[in-house]
Order: sequence, then C-alpha cells, then structure tokens
Amino acid sequence: MKRLFISMLLLVLLFSPIPMSTEAASLPTVKITQATPVFFNSDKVAVFSKGATASITKESGKFYHTVIAGEDVKFSKQRAKTIKNSFGSFKGAYPVKAKTKGHVKIYSAPNGKGKEIGHIQPDLTIHMQREQKGFYPINFGGKTAYIQKKDIAVDPGIPVLMYHDLVQTKVGDNVSVLEVNKFAEQMAYLKKNGWTTISPRQMELWLKGKIKLPKKSVLITFDDGYDSTIDLAYPILKKHGLQATSFLITSRIDRPGMVSAENIAETADVFSYQNHTHAYHMFNSMTGLSYLQSESRFSIAADLEEANDHIEQIIGGGHKVTALAYPYGKYGPQTLLALHDTDISIAFTINEGNVHQGDNLLDLNRQRVHSDMTLKDFANKLNGM
Repeated sequence: MKRLFISMLLLVLLFSPIPMSTEAASLPTVKITQATPVFFNSDKVAVFSKGATASITKESGKFYHTVIAGEDVKFSKQRAKTIKNSFGSFKGAYPVKAKTKGHVKIYSAPNGKGKEIGHIQPDLTIHMQREQKGFYPINFGGKTAYIQKKDIAVDPGIPVLMYHDLVQTKVGDNVSVLEVNKFAEQMAYLKKNGWTTISPRQMELWLKGKIKLPKKSVLITFDDGYDSTIDLAYPILKKHGLQATSFLITSRIDRPGMVSAENIAETADVFSYQNHTHAYHMFNSMTGLSYLQSESRFSIAADLEEANDHIEQIIGGGHKVTALAYPYGKYGPQTLLALHDTDISIAFTINEGNVHQGDNLLDLNRQRVHSDMTLKDFANKLNGM
C-alpha cells in the first residue's frame, strides 16, 4: 500500500501543471462594468461594485479568476473589460482568520476615506492582515482593500509561538534574538491569564478531532537548540509550570553555544525535544534553495531519521519524535514524500498566523516573537488578531 501511495503521489507531482508565479508575471487588470457576483465553485461569496478593478490570475471559459481573502474565485467576463496590464499581487501574510457576520462592505481605503468597492457574503471564512485602527486589510481582487472590525468575528485558533535565542542584553538587530526579560514578561502573562501549554502531539490529536483542548491553549516552540533555552528559558518555564517544545539541529548538539546531550536529558520534564533536521539546516549554494527543497526524498528521509534516532537515544524511556520544524520554514514535494517514510506526522512552517482545525498537519503556521513587540502585540497574536 505504501508503494502504491508513493507511486501515485510521484505521478501527480511529475505531471501536474506548475502554476505561474503571479508575482513575476504581468497580469491583466479589468474594470467591473456592472455590479458583479463572485463565486467560489458554485457558491456566491462576494460582489464587485460597478467601477471596481481586479487583477486576473487566469481565464476559464466564460469566467475571469481572481483572489479574494486567500481563495481562488471567479466572475463573469461579460461584466468586466480589460483596461491594462499590471503586476498584481496575491501573495503576502494573511495571518488573521475570521468569519463574516453579515454582508460585509469592502472599502478602497480605511477610516471612512475610501469608497465602497463591493461586499462579501455572510457566514464566510476569510483571511486578512492584522488590524489597523478598527479596519482589517484584505486582498480583494489582487489589491489591498479594507473591512471594518465590527463586521467580522475573529477565529483565534491555537497560537504556536516561535522563539530562537535568548540573551540578557541584545546587541544588533537580529530578529531571532529576544531579551530574556521580555520572555519572562510574556511567560508571566500566560500564567496570569490562564493559558495552558500543550505539546505537538496534543495539537496533532486536536487537529484530527480526537481530543478537545482548553480554550486558551498555546504551543511554545524554540528552534535550533541554543544553550539559552537551558540557561535562561528553562528556569522561567519551570517557575510558571509551563511546557515548551525545542526543535533541535542534532548535528550541533554539544557544540559551543548549543545544548548538550546532558542538557537535553535533564530538561525533558519541561521541553518536548523534536526534529529540526540533523545536518540539513542549510541552503544549497548552487540553487539557492534549502536542502529540504533541493535534495532527494531518500536523502531527506535519511537526515530526518538520523535526527529522530539521535534525540530518542539521548532521552530514552520510549520517547518518540513525531514533529518537525522546517528549516527557514521551507520544504518541497520531495520533503512530503520523505515524511511519509518517517515517524514525523506534524510539521511547522514560519508562516504567520494561528493554527485552526482543518489546517494541513504538515503545513502549520507559527507566530514569531520578536523584540519590537509590546505585551499588547503579544496578546493580540495569542488571540489570532
């Protein structure tokens, strides 16, 4: 059965058409000539007002295709005319997930300064950028538009906080380095406000609908395996009775500045130690791709298995490694094939946003925590805002 699955997946990967990047290609822009309903499959999801414009991703029969709130949608060609070519943008960070309360008006600018350019139907799930003074930016036909905060209900999901290295005093502007006093403040906030820390395994079971989790659940993660997770983070987590996950680059264990095997064994009461590759946390200098994008399925699987084995031998006691954080948040089709050959069953990117039921277990969001964040910013991320 496994061979059949792999053969079928390989055929799909080999013969599926590769989508053209909408960032690099010149896209036609159309102007809406009359109020136009917009459809996702056969369901009406929005309306473009007369005079609105939209960038087109493709054409199919009688329809133009564009993007609204992260979804591919279509509308009639008869209600629009091409006006120019432009470099439309459909990519970007849209970390906020919400549901529309009613017919939600779409504006060309926030704060009452823009005109109404359409609306979205009631009870739809949409993705947006973070709030800006009572308005949420949304991708509406390839350009940024705005909806009012009062018109949507945010789905908080579960936050996966991403940390790397902690320091007493920060020097430089490396976003992966956080002052320990800020980390202590954030952990105290979690404890005071009733947040429950969970493991990757609990998140996996929740995503599969096999368990329920407390409303305020959070997964705390550290990448790379810096010794600051032991010297600085561990005592703070222990003090507040919080758990965390440490994604290890196992080839760096026992190196200066990194965790030791002894550290790992001694702190497994607080940290769930998981996979961040063995030696594949690097870029291919020939292609500019990460190793998890450029190497073969078999070599990736071998590297991940080596990392799993290393961690499991250090901790012992039947500990199983089942979670992976992709280096740089990047992976390719061959990585997914490799995961099928390992015990890894849940994997995390660095894409912004919380995790929601229905998300792909091998493509989960995280929320980066950085020095410029206020405690209010931290609280907003926890709540998916």
